[in-house]
Formats: sequence, structure tokens, C-alpha cells
Amino acid sequence: MWEEAITLCKELAEQYENEIFDYELLSKRLQEKQAKFYENIMKILRPKPDYFAVGFYGQGYPPFIRNKVFIHRGKEYERREDFQNQLMSQFPSSVRLNTTTMPGDDIKNSPLQIQCFTVQPVLEIPPRLKNKPVPDQII
Repeated sequence: MWEEAITLCKELAEQYENEIFDYELLSKRLQEKQAKFYENIMKILRPKPDYFAVGFYGQGYPPFIRNKVFIHRGKEYERREDFQNQLMSQFPSSVRLNTTTMPGDDIKNSPLQIQCFTVQPVLEIPPRLKNKPVPDQII
């Protein structure tokens, strides 16, 4: 979130510097905002979202999602039950699978079935940050 705001500030700075030529606005407002975003990254606690694996099994789904699993990032503080209830309201004729194992052909050939469970993301540190003393908030 803050990282995206910093990227936008950099784009705006280029506009102020090369097209609008308003250095006063650039130095006073934009640079102060950008500095605040960097400070927010380091100081404001950001909740870690939960991630959900969602499988759409059965012949009743459109081909682009049929018998496929997708990873969804939940909203801040969103519980699996709430995410699952919202999912089931979008597909009211679906049956909820209560297992985390890959379903067999009998499920894949059946009517609409949804599988939803929490998964843990695997952290991949970008190459530019490897072997450097980078704070966790930045990683």
C-alpha cells in the first residue's frame, strides 16, 4: 500500500520536474508526502492478510475455472469463514467440500463443488535485498 503510494509520488515528481516545472509544489508537498509514506512503512503496523486456496470442481462451472484452484488474498483481518460465506453466496448452488486433499474424478465430474482452505505464502526475497541488512518491514 505505502509502496504503491511512493511509486506514484515518483511519477508525480517527474511530472512536476519535467512538464509542470513547479519546483515549489514538488519540494513542499510531494516530497513531504513521500517522506511520510517511507515513515509509515517503518512505523505503522500492517496486518498480514490470510491467503485462501479455492478450488472450483464440477462440470457446472465455466471452462476457465472448472476443476482449477486459485489463490486469493483476503482482506485485512478477514477470516476464512467470512471469505467462504461470501464465496458461497456467489455460487449458491455449490456444495462446500470440507477437505484439503485434491479431489478425485468423481468430484471433478459431479455438479458444482467448492473447496476453500487457508494456505501460507512462501516468502521470496527479491535479489536486490538478498544478503543485505534489510528491516523486516521493507521485506
